[in-house]
Amino acid sequence: MKCPKCKGRMFAEKYYDFVRSFDAWKCTCCGEVLDPTILANRARNHNSYLG
Repeated sequence: MKCPKCKGRMFAEKYYDFVRSFDAWKCTCCGEVLDPTILANRARNHNSYLG
């Protein structure tokens, strides 16, 4: 998978919260983290009108 921000290589990583654990993609170059919640929020906010 390529990073949408810098086009670098991404790898799967497991993250831990106080209540749960979840998998996400992390970029080796810029540190961008993507998980299903982040992608859903970005898709929802992408259609909003600013200004």
